[in-house]
Amino acid sequence: MFEITAAPMARYSYVPSAHATSSSIHKANPTLFVVFHICDIFSGLPPPLAGIRVLDLTTIVAGPTTSMILADLGADVVKLERIDGGDDARNMGPYRDGWGAYFVAVNRGKRSIAADITKPAGRDLALRLAQNADVFLENFRGGKIAALGLDEPRVREHNPNIIYASLSAYGTRGPDALKPGFDALIQGRTGIVSVTGSGPSAPTRAGVSVIDMGAGMWMAMGILAALIERQKTGQGQRVDGSLYQTGIMAMAYYLVYRQFTGVDPVPQGSTHSAFAPYCAFHTADGGIMVGCSNDRLFQRLCTALGDPGWLQDPRFANNVLRVQNRSALEGGLQAVFKQQPTAHWTALLDHHDVPVSAIQTAGQVLDDPQLTALEQLQSVRLNGSGEIAIPRLPFDLSQTPPQITAPPPRLGEHGRCILVEAGYTDAEIEQLVCDGVCKLA
Repeated sequence: MFEITAAPMARYSYVPSAHATSSSIHKANPTLFVVFHICDIFSGLPPPLAGIRVLDLTTIVAGPTTSMILADLGADVVKLERIDGGDDARNMGPYRDGWGAYFVAVNRGKRSIAADITKPAGRDLALRLAQNADVFLENFRGGKIAALGLDEPRVREHNPNIIYASLSAYGTRGPDALKPGFDALIQGRTGIVSVTGSGPSAPTRAGVSVIDMGAGMWMAMGILAALIERQKTGQGQRVDGSLYQTGIMAMAYYLVYRQFTGVDPVPQGSTHSAFAPYCAFHTADGGIMVGCSNDRLFQRLCTALGDPGWLQDPRFANNVLRVQNRSALEGGLQAVFKQQPTAHWTALLDHHDVPVSAIQTAGQVLDDPQLTALEQLQSVRLNGSGEIAIPRLPFDLSQTPPQITAPPPRLGEHGRCILVEAGYTDAEIEQLVCDGVCKLA
């Protein structure tokens, strides 16, 4: 499906070859070059998913996280967006120069085409794009994709061996299969809110999109498994995932806890029911997290703090007893930690090999030297704006490392190029625009 051609500065550009040559695509969009990191050149290898094309109809966070992962691994992700405003995440602030923060966070490296798939010509366009895709990815509310004429049987009529991936709120079966759902709602439904925060009187969701991002990761894993299986059998299959199932998986420990004890776990703030001390403490100028998951680490902690009698206290003789007497132990530790600043305690406990971390703000995280050492942020330049640092995928491959290949796209930025690749003539493209089926940037 792809050919590799030389690009300026001795880098590579992947050019789809099914319906267009590099020259015809460049004529349609002279700025189109998906450029990979220079280390790919040194390895002499294309990225793992080079040659894989994903037709992505997803919006907001969970589905776009899936396609973001595939794009960073080298897939050509064609993001098919609504003609009237595009992905809802484009309108989720805060904003900079018209860019929404949520959209920027999870849509790098994709190509955008804006089309109205509620119209017959728009549906036909989507099916035409699916003919040359390896993966069809959607996250419409249950029943909506069938009403649009883009359900699995219809797509397979045009591409029998495609991987059809469907991400929903509550899954494909059961009484709630057709219900809408969002991250916070699913955190509540799956019990995550019940074990988060400082107490049952103040229900608290996790502060980051653990359900959306987690569902995106699981879906990407399922798609990769289906692609590997297709290599062996030549047959595509369906991949289903949901926010609800992701939340249930995240609750695995607490669901086993309930069955072991017969008691529902409750919010414990920063502490943990299995270990003590394992929580946050105030310092003279901020806070730290201390984690002692076994008796050896507790002994080191006491040594670092000058052994204020805790090693001889029968209440703290082992982890089970420390958990039972958590309040007394944590109260004593808090009285000590508030006497000195965070830097003092992190240096001291690091010296004694006690797990400790400063509690950092987002601004402090951006300045963290460990972040720099891992090169975990990659800079991209937003169209019409300045540069922004975006986290790359949190793993490395020694030969084909994942890379952010391009900034997030403007709505419909690559529409003409994508239509040319699909075999549309100039006259047909202009007709689609005139009929309100497509909007070109």
